[in-house]
Amino acid sequence: MNKNKFYQFVVPSVCASMVTGLYFVVDGIFVGRGIGSSGLGAINLAVPFICILTAVAMMIAMGGATITSIFIGQGNDKKAVHSFMNSIFLVLIFSGFMTVFSFLFSDRIAVFLGAEGSLLSLTSDYLRYYILFGIFFCMAMVLAAFVRNDGSPRLGLVGMAAGALSNVFLDWLFIFVLHMGIHGAAIASGLGQVISCMIMLPHFVRGKGRLKLKLLPLKKYYAVEILRRGIPELITQMSQPITIFCYNLIVIRYLGNIGVSAFSVVCYLLTLVFCIFIGVSDGIQPLISRSVGEGKKELERYFFRKGIILNFLLALFLYAVLLLFGEPIVHIFNREPALVRLASESLSVYGISFLFAAVNMIFTTYHLASKRTSRALIIASLRSFVVNVAFIFLLPSVFGRQALWTGIIAAEAAVTAVAVLMMKKPLKPQTYQATAAEN
Repeated sequence: MNKNKFYQFVVPSVCASMVTGLYFVVDGIFVGRGIGSSGLGAINLAVPFICILTAVAMMIAMGGATITSIFIGQGNDKKAVHSFMNSIFLVLIFSGFMTVFSFLFSDRIAVFLGAEGSLLSLTSDYLRYYILFGIFFCMAMVLAAFVRNDGSPRLGLVGMAAGALSNVFLDWLFIFVLHMGIHGAAIASGLGQVISCMIMLPHFVRGKGRLKLKLLPLKKYYAVEILRRGIPELITQMSQPITIFCYNLIVIRYLGNIGVSAFSVVCYLLTLVFCIFIGVSDGIQPLISRSVGEGKKELERYFFRKGIILNFLLALFLYAVLLLFGEPIVHIFNREPALVRLASESLSVYGISFLFAAVNMIFTTYHLASKRTSRALIIASLRSFVVNVAFIFLLPSVFGRQALWTGIIAAEAAVTAVAVLMMKKPLKPQTYQATAAEN
C-alpha cells in the first residue's frame, strides 16, 4: 500500500456511489415528469424507510470490509474469507426478513411515515414493489464494498454503472411506454440492482481476487465483530433518513403538501451530493484499514488528511453549483412554479451544511477504518440522533419559518467542532490480534 493508491480507489468509489444515488434521482425525474408532484411526494415519504435498508446493508458491508481489509493487510487470507462470507450470510438474513415484513405491512409502514390522503396508496404501492427486490439492493452494496476491498474498485464501478443505465432505460419503458406508474419506477430500480449483482458476483465465484465464495459456517466471533465495527456506519447512514423524516414533519406543518413535494426534489439532489461524499469516505476506508493492518501509521494519517481536503473542496464546488443553477436543476424534475421556487430557496440555505457534513463523514470513516469505534460512534450518533434532531425542531419553533433550513447547518457545524476537539486528544495505538474464538 502506498500514497499513489489514493485516487485509484477514491475515483471509482465516488463514481460507483454517484451511480447508486442516480437510482433515486432518475426515479425522481421520470416520476416527476410522468406522474407529477404527488408521485414525488410519495417517494419522498418512502425514502426514510428505504434508507433503513441501505443503512443496515452498509453497516454489514463496512464492518465486514474493515476487518477483512485488516486481515488482508496482515496476510491472513483465511480469516479474510471467513469475515467476507459471514458478511454475505448476515445481509442475506436481514434482507430476506425485511422483504417479507415490508411486503406484508406496506400500508402500515406508509402511515407511520406520514402518508395520508392521496399519497397513502402511492407510498404503499411504491414500497410494496420496491421491497420485492430488497435482497438485490442490499447485496449490490455489500458486493461493491468487498470488490473494492479485494483490489478491484473499477469492477464495482462497472457493476453499479450498468445497473444505473438499465434503470434509466427501464424507467422510461415502464412509466412512459407501458404506463405502469409508480409501480414501474420501483420495478425499474429493482431490476437495475439485479444486473449490478450479476456483474459483480462472478469476481467471487471464480476467485479472481483473494476473497472467494465458500460455504462456511456463520460464526459468532465474526458476526459480532462485523456488527460492532459497522455500527458507526449504520448511524452515519441513518443521518439522512432521520433528517428527511424530521423535515417532512416540519415541512408539512409550515408549507403543506406542496412543501413536501418541493422538499422531495431537494432530497433527490441531496442524495446525489451525499453519495459523492460517501464515495470519498468509502474509497479511503480500505486504504486506511490496510495501512492499519500493515502498521503504517504515517500512511494512515495521510489518507485521512487527503480525504478531508478532497471532501471539503467537493462540498464547496457542489454548493456553488446549486446556488448558481438551482432553478434550472429543479426544472428537470418538475415545472410547477411554486414547487420550483420553494425547492431552489431551500437548496440555497440547506447547501451550506455540505461544508460541514462532508468533513464529518471523513472523521467517522477514519475512526471506523482504524478501529477506533467509540469515536466513530460518538460522531455518527451526534449527527444522526442527537444534535441533528434537536436543531431541526428547535430553530423553527423559536425563530419561525425563516429558520426552517438553518437547523441542519447548526447541527453539522456543532458536530465538526466536536470531531476536531476529539482529534486533539492522543490516539491510543491500535492492534488487531486474533482470539481463539475466531478459529
